[in-house]
Amino acid sequence: MVRIRMKSMGRRSRPFFRICAMDAKSPRDGRSIEELGYYDPMVESAETRTVLNVNRIRYWLSVGAQPSHKVQALLKQKGVRKPAPGEPWALPELKTPEPAAPVAAEGEQPALA
Repeated sequence: MVRIRMKSMGRRSRPFFRICAMDAKSPRDGRSIEELGYYDPMVESAETRTVLNVNRIRYWLSVGAQPSHKVQALLKQKGVRKPAPGEPWALPELKTPEPAAPVAAEGEQPALA
């Protein structure tokens, strides 16, 4: 069985964890199948504390991977859930509008990059 769990990567007094898809029988810091993000509890900003590859996590959940208790709590905080039957696991990409070129004022030469 595949588990989504944390792999300890920090040092003493400076914890850092990678969130990985791993075989349930492998040791805590053993070989992972795929790295899906990281969790840094020492960062002050709540937005950057947890970074997840949501599409890959949804894929692993759709094929039957079980998250650990702590990873389940992190997924719940970020709003990541298992896709419903028939729902695609890949989320659509959000297109961001490209910034417009700066407009030069009258009598001013446009800046060349």
